[in-house]
Amino acid sequence: MTPLSATSPLPPAWWAAVIGLCAILVAPLLLVDVPPLLDYPNHLARAFILASLPGDQVLGLFYAAHWSVIPNLALDLTAPPLIDILPVHVAGRLLIAAALLLPAVGAIAYNTALGGRWWALGVGLLAFNACLLYGFLNFEIGLGVALLLAAGWLRWRDPAPARTVVLAMTGALVLFACHLMGLVFFGLLIGGAEAFQIARERSLVTAVRRTSALVAIFAIPAILYAGSALHPLGDDAEFQPLSAKLLQLLTAFTNYDRRLDMAAALTVIGLPTLCLLARKGRVPGRAAVPMALLLAVFLAAPFAWKGTQSLDTRFAIMLAFMLFAGYVPVRWPPALRLGAAAVLILLFAARMSVLTTAWMAHRIDLADLRTVLLPVQPGQAVYVAEAGLKEASDYWARNPNWRILSNGVRTDEHLGALASIEHRAYWPFEFDNVSQQPMETRQPYRALAERVGGLPDRDRAAVANVCGFDYVLLTGADAVPKLPAARFQLLTQSGFAALYAVTHCKEDP
Repeated sequence: MTPLSATSPLPPAWWAAVIGLCAILVAPLLLVDVPPLLDYPNHLARAFILASLPGDQVLGLFYAAHWSVIPNLALDLTAPPLIDILPVHVAGRLLIAAALLLPAVGAIAYNTALGGRWWALGVGLLAFNACLLYGFLNFEIGLGVALLLAAGWLRWRDPAPARTVVLAMTGALVLFACHLMGLVFFGLLIGGAEAFQIARERSLVTAVRRTSALVAIFAIPAILYAGSALHPLGDDAEFQPLSAKLLQLLTAFTNYDRRLDMAAALTVIGLPTLCLLARKGRVPGRAAVPMALLLAVFLAAPFAWKGTQSLDTRFAIMLAFMLFAGYVPVRWPPALRLGAAAVLILLFAARMSVLTTAWMAHRIDLADLRTVLLPVQPGQAVYVAEAGLKEASDYWARNPNWRILSNGVRTDEHLGALASIEHRAYWPFEFDNVSQQPMETRQPYRALAERVGGLPDRDRAAVANVCGFDYVLLTGADAVPKLPAARFQLLTQSGFAALYAVTHCKEDP
């Protein structure tokens, strides 16, 4: 498999394979209208609320728009206009499709700009990575846009420098609006490529010219960031031990089956490594320097900072995509080409089959939840609780309906947001951090949310002060005892969900 020129024509079979890959990736979105992505229902609820304000007087009782300079607005800017013209769950799935396809297509485009071709199609193994399944859609969209812009930079930087810099300046502003991590990724990709060119040419004029271009591209986003509510934050940095951090390198492969995850990780990391050692592949300098920078930033990054969790995880995801975007096979014999293709296709098929099974099972949970929420009326308030992992350990060890990813993360914890989306009711866990989201909760509902704190388990809900709430929605209700009848009246239970009316809002002293 000899690398081709970046300008070599792409064969029709290659285009057919790309289109087929994209079709397979989005197919699961046709199975379920609310896919089981952890944060997704919460983000969709906020988009629905923003689309409804200020005309909806009921939702206006709970929330108000709070627009400001926020580097995390991909969904907030695109979803409300879509919801104005499409059913809310159709609009939401279109944005999930964008979050799925943009990184994959971006990695393929970047690899072809380096002269690669077929290897990059294996990126489908990473499409349903941990951050996508966590519902970090803004990040995934930013990741894809960054790769596409970087691919354009590799292709056009030298033939058309002025136009390429203008495109990059515009793209940097788009990335700032989408997600700050996408902008950081783009900076590392083109900054590393420029550093490689400067080192290779060893010319002061070249260094000044290329550095000036980078300054021009990122000057306005830097000014915007300095004026954002996110900039002054930063006293909450949380670092993990090195062993835990290194495990984060495998998060790109996290799905529903640990054995398949490990097989995918070993293949995607091991095959290029062995081929590099055997001189059957290369990582061009314009990609190698960015990858080295990504690894250094990953090792230095905290796990949590400025109210953002899984920060270093995101750099691990970027590195994983670069295994397909930045690696170019060289002189692969036919047996190696066929063997590698067979392994990648089999792994992809197995992972997609497992994911499809999980999403089909998720439809049962959605049906249960919608059944029990039927009594909820617009303007009412719903306290949401769950059967905790510790209080129902045997139940969760069986992983009913595939609600837990292979790394132990649950994907059902934000389903209560359907009370807002489908019943225009209040629930206390809506994402409304003004440094990250363009919305705030009005009083007295903000006080209710602050009193509740984090998502409670069943035992905590049983004794909680639920004054101000009309109902308690309990998920995993088939795993734990019913809530005390002295305080809560069971209205309906269906499978894993139960709805209780609040009859006595405080525990007796």
